Amino acid sequence: MLDRSLQPPVSPFTNVKLDFPQQTTLSNGVPLQVINQGDDPVNRVAVYVRGGILDEPKPMIAMMTGTVALEGSKSHTSAEIAQTLDFNGAWKAVQSYDDWTELSLWSLNYNYETNLRLLAQCILQPTFMPDDLDLLQRRYAGTYAASHRRVKYLAALELRRLYYGQTHPLAIDITPDDILSITSEELRSFYLRYYLTSHMRVILAGKITDRELAVTDDVLGHIDIPGRSLPYYDWSTFEAPASGTVKVVERPEAVQSAIAIALPAVPRRHPHYFKLRVLITVLGGYFGSRLMSNIREEKGYTYGISAVLAGREHCSYIGISTECMTQYTWAVVDEIKAEMSRLREQLVPADELDTVRKYMISDLVKTLDTPFSVASYVGSTITFGVYPSYYNDQVKAIEQVTAADLLEMARIYLREERMLIAVVGNMSGLGR
Repeated sequence: MLDRSLQPPVSPFTNVKLDFPQQTTLSNGVPLQVINQGDDPVNRVAVYVRGGILDEPKPMIAMMTGTVALEGSKSHTSAEIAQTLDFNGAWKAVQSYDDWTELSLWSLNYNYETNLRLLAQCILQPTFMPDDLDLLQRRYAGTYAASHRRVKYLAALELRRLYYGQTHPLAIDITPDDILSITSEELRSFYLRYYLTSHMRVILAGKITDRELAVTDDVLGHIDIPGRSLPYYDWSTFEAPASGTVKVVERPEAVQSAIAIALPAVPRRHPHYFKLRVLITVLGGYFGSRLMSNIREEKGYTYGISAVLAGREHCSYIGISTECMTQYTWAVVDEIKAEMSRLREQLVPADELDTVRKYMISDLVKTLDTPFSVASYVGSTITFGVYPSYYNDQVKAIEQVTAADLLEMARIYLREERMLIAVVGNMSGLGR
């Protein structure tokens, strides 16, 4: 009989590795990557098209173009598409990124062809019906109206403005009025410019047999939307802020303050990136981190606080965020600075570094859990500048990083004079 008073044995993960899928092409030349894993007869297909947040003539155009496009085609109305997908146990989703928009479809294998043809028809012949647009506009406008009442959202917005600049596409505030002002003609114009076969990518994941491959090529491999070459956003003129600043936004009705902090970092391909990611995990990347142990567990200032390395292909920053009672706002900021100072001055103890290694490796292993999680990772090679060997390089870096490496990273990147601090709350209660 199992003795539940005894702790089960714990063994480290070994041979953590991602076998990155080889790229093939559909009949029309569109790149295809297949993740054939799992025992359940289900699949997810993701079609990536050019045109993302950095390409938008006005906020939300990329997201709305993809979402409204999948609502109706010349062959099927939005109601017919919804009824068919619901009956077939399938669903669709849209996500926009910096340079790309992802159109996804989840299906059972046995009705994959029916569902995929609906998706393809929407990509090839969208109607952008005003009624479909109006319904989605009201839904998104309500969501963003609610977001603007949350101090956490407003602090994140102010931080992006401090880091990228007021007019940068990644720092633009999305208001309900912006969403409600979008027209079908604007969506159609964006579609005609960016939804081109020459810029499409496809990732298929699940229990994939020859039948699913044949269906994918028969349906998506015969889409032909010609067009010219498309430029990417020019990052050459972007410079991260050289000195820090503090921005406080008044919200007299707020019972809590939201704090958002950024420190300039390095892009994903920089040789410091993986070491820096380990350092930021030590600082605030898991429940036992320095910030959580001090500010939540010891001081009781906040329910939760986190630090992340927000990596992009061309630029990155260290982000720290939390919410707290108004009177603790500056005390929290002071404790964040204190933990950064500790990491600049003292080596991370061996047992703490070992714990962080185990946490990070186990978190990476979750990427390999399902074909869909692997597909999302493969998709990041399109959307976030991740490269095919990135996963395995990261595992190796985590295993080999030393306390001396982390001390060096802290002295280079955890510099108080470069902290960008955004605080949103009741200024009368802040105390400074």
